[in-house]
Amino acid sequence: MSDLRKSTGDDRLALKASVRRSITLAGGGDSVQHATRVDATSLSRYGSANVEQQKTHCPIDVALDLDLEAGAPVITTAMARAQNYELVPMLSADVSSVPWETKLCRLGQVRGELYGVMGEALADGRFDAEEASRANAKIEEEIAQLRRIQARINAEGGAGGQIVRMTGGERQ
Repeated sequence: MSDLRKSTGDDRLALKASVRRSITLAGGGDSVQHATRVDATSLSRYGSANVEQQKTHCPIDVALDLDLEAGAPVITTAMARAQNYELVPMLSADVSSVPWETKLCRLGQVRGELYGVMGEALADGRFDAEEASRANAKIEEEIAQLRRIQARINAEGGAGGQIVRMTGGERQ
């Protein structure tokens, strides 16, 4: 049966390490046990890398409790990474008086800057480390802008967060 597992020993050790980190961030096992359905001894076993505890893992509801107490998705992030995913925080839209045209213009400006960086890098046929770093920074900037725009669209469309509607000539 264990030969059929898709998770590796390293994956499982990473999960145990994330449990230890989450417990530490949450204030330690003695403290955080009161915010879960298990005691401090069980929490210790879930994070233990000792051979005798290698098959003892944290239940998902307890992992959620630990991450909520830690204030960060430590265990959840480790689980996502093991599956080649990354977590992205959901943004709620801020009430904004910035016109859509301004937001879209800035998005186009960043896209143009990205294309410029990529064009310069590819002039010699490849990216070097500095060029890759600049391109990645522009990509991250554009992703962040797109997520903020997505949150505002969802808020205005009522698909999450505060519903924003046009009244008079201003957004509220």
